[in-house]
Amino acid sequence: MNPANLLFKKQKLYVHANTVKQMLIALDFVKEFGFDVVIVGGSDSWQIADLLKQNSVSVILSQMHSLPTLPDDDVDQPYKTAAALQKAGVVYCISDNDAQTRGRNLAFNAGTAANYGLTKEQALQAITLNAARILGIDDKAGSIEVGKDANIVISEGDILDMRTSIVTDAYIQGRKIDLDNKHKQLNERYQHKYKLKDF
Repeated sequence: MNPANLLFKKQKLYVHANTVKQMLIALDFVKEFGFDVVIVGGSDSWQIADLLKQNSVSVILSQMHSLPTLPDDDVDQPYKTAAALQKAGVVYCISDNDAQTRGRNLAFNAGTAANYGLTKEQALQAITLNAARILGIDDKAGSIEVGKDANIVISEGDILDMRTSIVTDAYIQGRKIDLDNKHKQLNERYQHKYKLKDF
């Protein structure tokens, strides 16, 4: 990475920070050098949301389905943090860095945030357009508009609800993606083997 790119805001500085103290140190980079900073993690970002907004610092919420960072925080604080950032006007997105799910729960993390203060539209935007804005690719991705990549997921039921979401189709840059996988193959194999389904 060329440090000059940070000074001229051609690149962003991604700082992994969860506690307020860590995030305040990241804000010093903004104040002293004028860097375009993005907080990654940000579990306690709700405590300094107004300060993040004032300094145009974005936040990538890494893992919503987790315990709070500090013992005094509400047990459901990780679920409410997105709504606090939304209310303060901070540009944020929701991520899923759980190594076991490898991003498969991303939509369900957004669904949890929708149950804790976000509207469904805001929750969906937190995993699409907001993510594209933070990465600086919102001119190509993140929403359905003329001239943007046709990256679309189609679901039966509510895509943010793990009980009803059944993804039927997916397109990346307009190309249909084959959704067949090992899990589906094993499911069909054993349903057939044990006569759990008529074929």
